[in-house]
Amino acid sequence: MSMSSVIENLSSIIRKHQETLPNVEPLKVDDEFVQVYKDTEDGNLSIKNEMFSCTGLRKVHLEIASLGKLDILHCIWYPQPNFNLPVFGADIVAMNNVCSAAITDLSPVDGIESPVYENISKISQCYSFRNERNVPEWGEIFSPYCKFARLETDEDRSTFCQVVDEYLDAFVSAVWKSNIDVNRETERYDGQVNYCKKQKLNDKTRRILAKYFGDRWADLYINEVLFDEP
Repeated sequence: MSMSSVIENLSSIIRKHQETLPNVEPLKVDDEFVQVYKDTEDGNLSIKNEMFSCTGLRKVHLEIASLGKLDILHCIWYPQPNFNLPVFGADIVAMNNVCSAAITDLSPVDGIESPVYENISKISQCYSFRNERNVPEWGEIFSPYCKFARLETDEDRSTFCQVVDEYLDAFVSAVWKSNIDVNRETERYDGQVNYCKKQKLNDKTRRILAKYFGDRWADLYINEVLFDEP
């Protein structure tokens, strides 16, 4: 499985589940950010964003990007704070036939785990990776079932795609079963704000964007496209 195909495979899995969400509909993306192309000294830079919303999820976001030989997939599904759901995320960074970083998780946002974790815990126990990585210092936002690894073989890459597929199967089922729950809405709102703030502590993406588009554009992209707070 080449790097382009692992990105293609994973994006197909994400889109497959996305289409089954309740009352899913397109979410408008600022024209400035829908598709971005730029010729740089490091190769062609390409970014494409797809966004949707549905009952229970305020934003379903998939970003596919490339810079020269570097391929990136970034996906986050943000819940509405008045639904008892975690944040789903999946990311891959790949170059020269190696995924240096691949991570997926259902991240809790209120300290009370959603019922979906009963299924996620069982799925998590079935999969491991040869080269697991430690989460960053700000990684307390992730659940105990977070999978973070370096993927060097076809088997590793296929396994990661399988984990995402099964995590999303469980998550979409939880979205369908969920109802408005205002009892801990404030806690879930604050937890999602904290999730976004902690993600922004990883400033590698911002530095790359600022290099080619300037600080203002990079800040807008980080704060309004990737990690917009509820």
